[in-house]
Amino acid sequence: MATTPNERELSRKERARQIRRAAYLRAKERRATDPRFLAMKETAKRHRREAYQVAKDRVKTARAAKKHAQKEKDETDRAAKRAAADEKLKSKVRLASEPQ
Repeated sequence: MATTPNERELSRKERARQIRRAAYLRAKERRATDPRFLAMKETAKRHRREAYQVAKDRVKTARAAKKHAQKEKDETDRAAKRAAADEKLKSKVRLASEPQ
């Protein structure tokens, strides 16, 4: 008694499945060795990497611009605070230096 059924004993459904599977494997092998397909894959890979670099550079530039703007804002805020504190101190010094 054989463990695997013969071709005749397979149902139509099973035979169709085997045929589809064999066609898939042949196509897969053909794609793996086809120079045009390999060149197309390489081109797609290169385009994908270039697009990734462009996007990465765009994000990097935006992040740097945001950081620069925040730094300028912090500097102006610090300068305004310092000017207000200096003005407050000057007014106290003026009041203390006036004769009573």
